[in-house]
Amino acid sequence: MTLDPEFTKQTTDLIEQTLELYKTSGASPRIEEIWDCTSIGDFLCGFFVGEMVGSALSAFQIVHHREPTADEHLEIIKLVENHSKEIKEFFSKFN
Repeated sequence: MTLDPEFTKQTTDLIEQTLELYKTSGASPRIEEIWDCTSIGDFLCGFFVGEMVGSALSAFQIVHHREPTADEHLEIIKLVENHSKEIKEFFSKFN
């Protein structure tokens, strides 16, 4: 593992806290009409995963003052994937 433990902890906390915020706020009733999507849950799941990976990559750049290596990038993705069951279970409720 190439990510430092503090960054890993902060990223995991971000993922968990943001998912909890989504659980309490719900989804916009206009998603289907604005984004022209038929599977709202799948759309929201993809949006959430992209948001978490993007936020973690930005945080990495700010903390380390450089782009992540390919291995570090994959580790960041894996941090999000570690929560895939909970993420999928929540967003599937919108389908």
